[in-house]
Amino acid sequence: AYATYRIAPVTLAGFDAPRVCWIKKSVASIIDASGPPRYARYIERLRTLLREGLALREGRVLVLGAGGFTLSHREPLNHYTYVDIDPAVKDIAERDFLREPIRGEFVVADARAYVRDTALRYDVVVVDVYSALTSIPAHLVTREFWRTTRRALAEDGVMVANLLLDPQLATPYARGLLATIQAEYGACAVEVLFRDRPLGNVLVTGSAAAEPQAAEPYTDERNRADMDVLRSR
Repeated sequence: AYATYRIAPVTLAGFDAPRVCWIKKSVASIIDASGPPRYARYIERLRTLLREGLALREGRVLVLGAGGFTLSHREPLNHYTYVDIDPAVKDIAERDFLREPIRGEFVVADARAYVRDTALRYDVVVVDVYSALTSIPAHLVTREFWRTTRRALAEDGVMVANLLLDPQLATPYARGLLATIQAEYGACAVEVLFRDRPLGNVLVTGSAAAEPQAAEPYTDERNRADMDVLRSR
């Protein structure tokens, strides 16, 4: 009802017999036959962030946008809830892509409606919602949406968004989307994973504990840098 799916083997440098899940003719997920398996680069980065960067154990992780369910694949340390609007994606992933049951709970719902209505609070919310390769549904880019993702976080929770943007972050869309997220989360970490292509994965990480604050640039006549360093310690 929501998308077309195709899963097939491909040839990728550095991967062992990889297969790819295409959703609406766009690559959504990658998995291979290595032990442990290899995944898409941004998924591997997210898995490292959860396991090592945040040292998350027994945490609640909410994933908006199921893709191929690879974020939690064979990952026993935390509890995962996937939200996707398409009820077909779970069976397709289990039968043809992962070839084993998904790890975690699957909820069929619109992402914005879910974070608006849930009473649960999550340690991490991963926003990975695409209707095509470069298209995030319009109601999932607004300030009001990012506000609801923050509402779904625990007091010290973390939001991570996977965005597809130009590597210079120079387009009106990139600048507008980053400004919108930071209007709700304050200053965020921004990690560009690919710089050799027109569009690539950009991971944006924000904290529920941070407060959005307008910053004033340092100038020669009003240079507070040394004082700010002392206040930050």
